Amino acid sequence: MKPTKKKPAKRRNPIISKLLDLKYKINEAYRGDTVISSNREDKAFVMKMIDRIRNNQSVDKDQMQYCNKLWRDYA
Repeated sequence: MKPTKKKPAKRRNPIISKLLDLKYKINEAYRGDTVISSNREDKAFVMKMIDRIRNNQSVDKDQMQYCNKLWRDYA
């Protein structure tokens, strides 16, 4: 019997998935009724974090704590 799968499944980075979810939450808040001027800055920060992780650069503890604060703000 031939194997059905030749390549292993690609594993996604859970941190990137969580940051993308945060970006979507910020987008919803930006497109909603209450537009805050910091939404654009927060989204830019999250996008910068995603790019850094995808490029295998280090992420500081302070930056991740700021992301946790953003989760509390936009949840």
